[in-house]
Amino acid sequence: MASGEIQHNCIRLRLSEDIPAPYAVFRVLFDSSRSRVVNTRYLYVNDAYCNIAGLQREELIDHEFLELYPLSNVWFPYCQQALEERKAVHACFYSEEAKHWLDFTVGPASAPDTVSFIFTNVDESVMKSRREKNTDEIILLISKLLNNGEDFRISMNHALEQLSAFIHPDRLYVLETDGKTASNTFEWCAEGVTPEIRTLQNLNYDDYLGGWEKYLKKSASVLIADIEELREDDPVDYENLKRQGIHRLAAAPFYDSGKLIGYLGADNYERNDLVNTQAVLNSISYFIGAKIVNHRLMEDLNRLSRTDTLTGVFNRNAMMESMKQLAKRHVPVGLVYADVNNLKYINDTGGHEKGDQALQSAAEMLASRFGKENVYRAGGDEFVVMVPDIAQQEFDTDYEVLSAKRRDRNPEQFSSGAYWCADSSGIEEALRIADQQMYEQKRLFYERKGFDRKESCSFRDKNGRLSRRLC
Repeated sequence: MASGEIQHNCIRLRLSEDIPAPYAVFRVLFDSSRSRVVNTRYLYVNDAYCNIAGLQREELIDHEFLELYPLSNVWFPYCQQALEERKAVHACFYSEEAKHWLDFTVGPASAPDTVSFIFTNVDESVMKSRREKNTDEIILLISKLLNNGEDFRISMNHALEQLSAFIHPDRLYVLETDGKTASNTFEWCAEGVTPEIRTLQNLNYDDYLGGWEKYLKKSASVLIADIEELREDDPVDYENLKRQGIHRLAAAPFYDSGKLIGYLGADNYERNDLVNTQAVLNSISYFIGAKIVNHRLMEDLNRLSRTDTLTGVFNRNAMMESMKQLAKRHVPVGLVYADVNNLKYINDTGGHEKGDQALQSAAEMLASRFGKENVYRAGGDEFVVMVPDIAQQEFDTDYEVLSAKRRDRNPEQFSSGAYWCADSSGIEEALRIADQQMYEQKRLFYERKGFDRKESCSFRDKNGRLSRRLC
């Protein structure tokens, strides 16, 4: 080789050092039929390549690739493609020998059967892409769980359990608030972590969650990397978190029409480069908030459809449904049938406001003794009490206490009958017995008051004159 050509090649190789990326030139080694690349030999590497390979230049030049990396033959098809097509080939994958994600281009070099590679370390961009992909997939999966038609509580607990598998916290939870108090309504705990859901109920909002609002002024969520930052500014929250063994937490708020109604929180979550935990919590909190708001709406609608709006007790629809359920259970049940006395007369003489008050007072008295959840307005002036799973002696005592209370306050407020049924499958007949007792008590009331119910509930004065007052 002429001295001029040698000098030219040396200059060209030195210029390769100026390439601001790992660069290498290989001689391609074929099998005997020259149909397949089976190895390569290093002809040149720059310093950047040596750095990424972790080897000195002399450890590479004139060495075959499989001599240094026996299991790394994934590069050879790209070499073959570049030579066959006489053009550059671009690809990206994880290099086991370099322990990096590499974006590379390989193309034919000037000498026969030689190729040159240029590499770019794309760990950061690949990790970012994988992080975004993983984060999106987690959000999609949890959102589907929250909308798969499962029972509300089952669905919420299922979502927390599944989310825990990705962010590995000690504890995942939902806190709900009305702005005055805060309660832990759902919780998932890792093995060995003490549940807190029973202790975190009806807490003062300002003391327990008020300190989190300052984070929401600067960010979409709460991120406390180290609870020590709360020691001075929020000692109540600090002590509460410390008691629970919490070192760091993230919590994403959820809203109803712009009003804060709760948080999705994670205690001692795992710091993971492959998942954006904060983004996951922010997105899933939206779906959880929407599910809670929808559940509350459905509960309100169900409650309205089952509740008597005047008295606040259950209505006839709810009563008929409860009777059907009790008829299938075969349990003891205590029954009371009550009817407000003289309701029409009260309405006619005192106005409907007085009549409403009479109904409300009767419902309140029944609920105070037997529980609001067991009282039904059967219609008009009638109420029914159904207390399941109650012993006869306990029921008799409760009814006697009710009767005594009524005698003390207003003995003529309403008439009632009571019956204890040993087997709720016969509830319809049992309720008829209580109804008959009530009507007998009502008959006696009218007799004492001089009302003749057979004559359209007319009223007789002390001289026996008939007055057309409807009761």
